[in-house]
Amino acid sequence: MSFLETRINDVVGEILYDTAGGAAYQTAIAVNAGGYESRNIDWVASRGRWELGERVLKRSEMDALLNFFHAMQGRARGFRLKDWSDYQATAANGRLGTGAVGTGAPTYQLYKRYAQAGQSIDRIIKKPVAAGFESYRNAVAITGESLDTATGIVTLPALASAGITAITKANPGVVTTASAHGYSNGEKIYLSGVGGMTQVNNVVFTIAGASGSVFNLGVDTTNYGTYTSGGTAAKYAQPADALTWSGEFDVPVRFDADQLRTRFEALDKGSGEALHYLFSLPVVELRLA
Repeated sequence: MSFLETRINDVVGEILYDTAGGAAYQTAIAVNAGGYESRNIDWVASRGRWELGERVLKRSEMDALLNFFHAMQGRARGFRLKDWSDYQATAANGRLGTGAVGTGAPTYQLYKRYAQAGQSIDRIIKKPVAAGFESYRNAVAITGESLDTATGIVTLPALASAGITAITKANPGVVTTASAHGYSNGEKIYLSGVGGMTQVNNVVFTIAGASGSVFNLGVDTTNYGTYTSGGTAAKYAQPADALTWSGEFDVPVRFDADQLRTRFEALDKGSGEALHYLFSLPVVELRLA
């Protein structure tokens, strides 16, 4: 799917002041003869819809919208929308990764949590804004993180790391580091860059037997490749850590019409500028893999 990492708000400006819409769910409801309802949630996550217009456009606004609509080729391409009704996350509701939190891996997906009376929904955030972004570990700001604004994936720096000098083919496999690692039994450790025994790369292990410059991986490495060189053992966020974020985000959308409907409205006699009326232009949120 073609997607343009451009925010329509920045291109067409005032056209979006009259935007109407927001989050939408789909629920199937069956009502029996007694008037009782049976409800089935078709969409676990919301999918927003908005209507741009309806309003009179100045020539400059019309030109900007025409250029953008043609570049998107109607419904063909996606783009970013700043939904002024919901565009911010705070450390109280911004979460790092439903699936990644506590695994020890360095990458986490951004989410925003909506909660009320014990019921909560985590909304995946795929289009964050770099300016003003902050991530936190146990309410303390993290420095050195890397944010991918096209995917909403944040890569956190290691809390501690140690160079690897050897890994045995044994049950369990034992890792030797170049110097004392400082890790403790039960911690999650992420290995990368290992030569030869490549099966351990980009995998999280719960370590045991930690002492000085050795620890074991808790898995049988007998049938793995033979270690040849290099590698790093890094400790990232642990299961008990609370990982949160704050900042702004956009919504990935597309036009939901292949025709841009406008009407020549009037001619401003003072400036000679043509005025055009924009009919409702629908925009729908995209589900991005």
